[in-house]
Amino acid sequence: KSKPTSSRHTLRTLIHPMEKVEGLDGEVSSASVTLQSKDGKHLDVDKKQAYISTVIKTSLENDASAKTLPVLGVNGDILKLIVEYMNHHNGTEPALIDKPLRSRHMKECVKDEWDATFIDGIESKQTLYDLILAANYMDIKALLHLGCAKVASMIKGQPLERIKEILDPSEKKDSKEQKANKST
Repeated sequence: KSKPTSSRHTLRTLIHPMEKVEGLDGEVSSASVTLQSKDGKHLDVDKKQAYISTVIKTSLENDASAKTLPVLGVNGDILKLIVEYMNHHNGTEPALIDKPLRSRHMKECVKDEWDATFIDGIESKQTLYDLILAANYMDIKALLHLGCAKVASMIKGQPLERIKEILDPSEKKDSKEQKANKST
């Protein structure tokens, strides 16, 4: 007769952690966390939405009471773009982009049209590259793939010289400076 008591105790132990997990899920969806960029900007994001970043998720799992998390590898302007991405996807990783790319147009490559509009809206190559680095730093796999797919779409079908300009925006400035120096 001691076995049924032991089984009940084991069953109670198994159920009890599940109740805690459900409580945490409820807490996660309603609580927010402040992300602090390396330049001191503070951005609030729902914890559930921030879980799209493995780094943020791990940090919050290790310290559930954390209200502010430093994101020292990311500038405030880029972190703002990442929070916008997190808010749209609501903590759910979107489907990865098929490779090789089917088209140079991002709308034809992604399943969520918002992703195409978001990544196409980044006009500065430097901002795009910084976003890719930040997505890698924060371990946001889908955003990293989206950024890399955008770069791939920019170089797809381009001649070598144009690819060099796309991948190294400073090269264009250097070429102009060299031409100016040669003419003087």
